[in-house]
Amino acid sequence: MEEREPTIKILYENTKAPVNQVWLTFPLSGRERSEQKMLALTSGHEQEESIPYQIARVESPIPNLRQYLPADGWFQEISRLAEKIERMDREEQIKFSGILDCSAISTIEDVLQAADSLSLYEYIPGVTCSRELGGYVVENGFMEFPREVWPYLDYTGIGEEYYASYNCAYTKSGLVVRKEEEPEMEKGSSQVFQIR
Repeated sequence: MEEREPTIKILYENTKAPVNQVWLTFPLSGRERSEQKMLALTSGHEQEESIPYQIARVESPIPNLRQYLPADGWFQEISRLAEKIERMDREEQIKFSGILDCSAISTIEDVLQAADSLSLYEYIPGVTCSRELGGYVVENGFMEFPREVWPYLDYTGIGEEYYASYNCAYTKSGLVVRKEEEPEMEKGSSQVFQIR
């Protein structure tokens, strides 16, 4: 049986003795026992009831994943997450990264739920800042202006207003925005956005 490449690698370290470190790879294989590997963190602290440890490093195709992973175990859940990421193509991985940044994430279950909600979000490649977003909004008719005024528009301002009105997040290669969400515009604003 051929060995799979790990999707997520996490370096855990003992917070009292940072030289005590162990790498865990996810998804967990049947032979790998995370609890046994974590015993390496207890070296020199065997008499203590619990050993505090933290995540020192994460290697994953999801660049912002580290900030959403709980340090206190949850190995089976992280293994499930790795399996979900493994099934994603590159665009879905980028979308997932953006979903994490524009969602309220406080538990590993929230992260797993975000991984299952890819179809609720749209990925717009190449839109990585307010100016590019403003241009995209105008050029695609989400806000209508006569063509003759396009050179004079404040594309950065338009992009900032759109961004503030939607549940969205920039990634290094594009924008991720929730599809069904109606924007909340300030009172008195005459502009209307629609995701098509």
